[in-house]
Amino acid sequence: MSPYTIIYAIIAYKLLTTLILPWWIQRGSAKWKLRLKTFTANHDGKVIAGEDKDKLLFIAVPSSGAGRAMDIYDECIEELQKREENFTIEVYVTKSSDDIKNLVVSKDVSEYYGIIVLGGDSSITELIQVPLRRNNGKWMYPPILHLPGGSTNLLSKEMHGMKSHKEILRQFSTEKVKRAGVIKLSTDGDDSSSIYATHVAFHGIGRHMLVEAEKHRHGLYSVFGTPALMSIILKTVFSPPNKDESPYFALLIASTRNFAGGMDSGFGMDLFDDKLVMLHAKQYNGPFRYIKELMINMSTGELARQYFTSTLPEGVEVKIGEKFTFKDHDFHFILDGTSTVGQKGRTVTVESVQESIPYFVL
Repeated sequence: MSPYTIIYAIIAYKLLTTLILPWWIQRGSAKWKLRLKTFTANHDGKVIAGEDKDKLLFIAVPSSGAGRAMDIYDECIEELQKREENFTIEVYVTKSSDDIKNLVVSKDVSEYYGIIVLGGDSSITELIQVPLRRNNGKWMYPPILHLPGGSTNLLSKEMHGMKSHKEILRQFSTEKVKRAGVIKLSTDGDDSSSIYATHVAFHGIGRHMLVEAEKHRHGLYSVFGTPALMSIILKTVFSPPNKDESPYFALLIASTRNFAGGMDSGFGMDLFDDKLVMLHAKQYNGPFRYIKELMINMSTGELARQYFTSTLPEGVEVKIGEKFTFKDHDFHFILDGTSTVGQKGRTVTVESVQESIPYFVL
């Protein structure tokens, strides 16, 4: 290879990374913001007339899933209109995470028969925060139906398996409502600043993944979608911001049956049980160990087998219980890229709150 070839390659790389890619992302981000604005203008406040006694609040979170929620919105409304109940559907399009966090306390939702949320896992997380904090972990409002409009949709998989949004809307029963538990996280017993997770909360490398993904929500992720999200996750796995963080990975799970892409993790628990799983890896021992021992072993059920047979790999801990207290660590749990709890030197308490949120089930 000639020196000129190397020089040309370096120049091309510099042009790509310093000029072309930033321009492409800026252009894509502008188109993304325009799409969000147009969708909101076309659908927010729309009322689809039906029977007043069966009125539904349909919350659409357009930024979820790099636009997936917007892509399937029309199909969702069409499926609802086909149902024999002849629902009146009132559409509310969220404008920000703060918007959805304050929705049920700024808007009277008691008149609705149910609340449908078309969005990702973080959409539900943001929706429940203020109401649960005000009512000591209890949802005092109509039942929720979560439609998979995000990227991972773990909560929807827990409730409905691998069913599509169309199948869920055809099969959910207005007569079948079941209350699920949540994870409550608080610092030094301060309930006023507690945060709630519907199914999972992260510390360490998992926290960094979510923080990085949130930074790119209106940039790389909005332009390139799921591939960008995977690249952000892999970059964090192979080059964690703080390899010496202890524990370098901690995961609290309320639901494990369908935790990994619809597969059974082997712990035999779901959202309607009264236990939590705490998975804890003490130190960073390289990306491949993390991927194999934690991610793959969790999804295949191997981690559960190792736990029940007392053969867990060195440095990996699993505990099952109703309540955990974390001391002597720089714990800083995160749920969705924006909601956090915990500071260095302060005790973090994690507990299971049973029968917290009513969901429509199939």
